[in-house]
Amino acid sequence: MCAPSDGVGIGSFHLTGLSDRDPQRKLPVVEQLEAALYTDALVTLAATRTFPVKQPPSGTLMSAMHHGVPNRHWTGPEPVTNSAGHGRRRRDGGSPMTSSPPPGTAEPARAASPLTISEQGAFWVGVGRKPTEAGTAAEAAMYVQYQIPADLRHPLPVVMVHGGGGQGTDYLSTPDGRPGWATRFLQAGYAVYVVDRPGHGRSPYHPDVLGPIEGAAPTYEFIRWLFCDGAERPGSQWPGSGEIGDDSALDQLMASQGPTLPTFAENEEQMRRCGAELLDRIGPAVVITHSMGAPFGWLVADARPGLVKAVVSIEPIGPPFIELPGLGKLEWGLTAAPITYEPPARTPEELRLRLREAGGDGLQDCLVQDEQAGPVRSLPGLQGFPIAVVAADTSPFAPFQHGVADYLAQAGADAELLRLADLGLTGNGHLPMGEKNSDDVAEALMTWLNKRLADVEETSR
Repeated sequence: MCAPSDGVGIGSFHLTGLSDRDPQRKLPVVEQLEAALYTDALVTLAATRTFPVKQPPSGTLMSAMHHGVPNRHWTGPEPVTNSAGHGRRRRDGGSPMTSSPPPGTAEPARAASPLTISEQGAFWVGVGRKPTEAGTAAEAAMYVQYQIPADLRHPLPVVMVHGGGGQGTDYLSTPDGRPGWATRFLQAGYAVYVVDRPGHGRSPYHPDVLGPIEGAAPTYEFIRWLFCDGAERPGSQWPGSGEIGDDSALDQLMASQGPTLPTFAENEEQMRRCGAELLDRIGPAVVITHSMGAPFGWLVADARPGLVKAVVSIEPIGPPFIELPGLGKLEWGLTAAPITYEPPARTPEELRLRLREAGGDGLQDCLVQDEQAGPVRSLPGLQGFPIAVVAADTSPFAPFQHGVADYLAQAGADAELLRLADLGLTGNGHLPMGEKNSDDVAEALMTWLNKRLADVEETSR
């Protein structure tokens, strides 16, 4: 399963099949990505793979309240406002606006409660400047849309980060037109910040600034495979037939899909920079990420110790150290961009790895650090707060989600693999925020957050 090399430690690993462990078989997700990108590059995992150290986050969990919105339910410290103006009390004395959830083509899982918004708005973070032949362009800013409910019951806002070629609209509405997770978290009393990662959605992409687009445009065939393959099976949560040309939900999802930035590393550096500025602006937060947006959570927590209070990573990209054709490699484990390890290492090659057998049918063997080769390096920036790695049972990402959770836990993170099927939520694919039981999944995540944040707050006193 692995071939020796002249490098330190273990040599070069190849991604194998699933439970059959066929060394010639690639992960299905890799095969589909290769087809989508018109490349037949072999997906490999380098065996060795760190960098300046930060201390773990400190301080009490709910020590800051950063939305200047009066609320009869909130009894914590006086809110703090910011110079940008968002999150401030209304100056005009007007009453909050009340909105109903958007109309949909399907009934929600439960009756939606009326939603009163105290404040909403939008802004960009990470605005840089880059000289071009035509003049100075804005470089890789990130769009942020926010809403603050009048019935604000939670001191920590939720930042929602989309995946791959998607955009923030993934959280605003489901493909069949029902209210999305943003609405459900607002109804539960959370302030919500939905972002469009740099180069996606309302964060404009231009090749003079972000480089040329690599690979082909997203296709119906690839999006169908990734999000709604098996929609015809009994129990599937996809809200449509899954048939190209006969599924309006698939049409709606497809219309939202765009290109990815040229490489993992460049993409992640932009996420780190913009995400850090966002938390500098709004204060401590819970971060929900999806798929290729997962490194946003890891890197921003590493860059801003103490400001990320929980990460809910929905079907994060993996397994650790994967290389995807045309996009690059997660050479620092869970990220392509450098992340802090302790003890530090100058290069990713200094990480010593081994392949850990999954021990379950249909699961992928994944890389972890090799305890026999020396001390296991920790990820100090990912310690001190709870992390949920959320796995859906019918997703093509399901076979390796345990590997992401294992890698985090081995590095000292308080990481938990949250299998939706174990919570009675079955039939979900790679887009649980857009499926028929999206409300139930959101409720399960909020239950987990309420418990884990209360636990952390209790132990920090």
